[in-house]
Amino acid sequence: MHHILIRGFLPMVIGATLLAGCATKEAATMAQATADAARMQADQARSTAEQALSAAQLAQQRADTANGTAQQAQQTANSAQTAANSAQSSAQNAAASAEQARADAIAADERALAAQRAQARPTRTTRLARGERG
Repeated sequence: MHHILIRGFLPMVIGATLLAGCATKEAATMAQATADAARMQADQARSTAEQALSAAQLAQQRADTANGTAQQAQQTANSAQTAANSAQSSAQNAAASAEQARADAIAADERALAAQRAQARPTRTTRLARGERG
């Protein structure tokens, strides 16, 4: 809208004023200088807007990159949690196996001790004569 005013409407007003004979040449020159200054400000505003757009696009790219990094970190954290759960389960299984092995070892020791006791029982050393019963 501002662009239309500067490029179209203002020169028409100046031209109409000159044609009507209401303005002097100095007034027309001043009006033209004002129009040129307004055009320069509009160009500066356009340049500033383009820089702002460029900065916004760069910020969006950085935000997208940060979002991708955050998603990767979340996936890594999920994988680590799964690995930790698996390790905990394996540790529990190993503890149960160790307890079973301990129980088996105690039972084997008891059987070995019982076997030693059975072997250590005294055998009869007296000899019986023929026909005697013991």
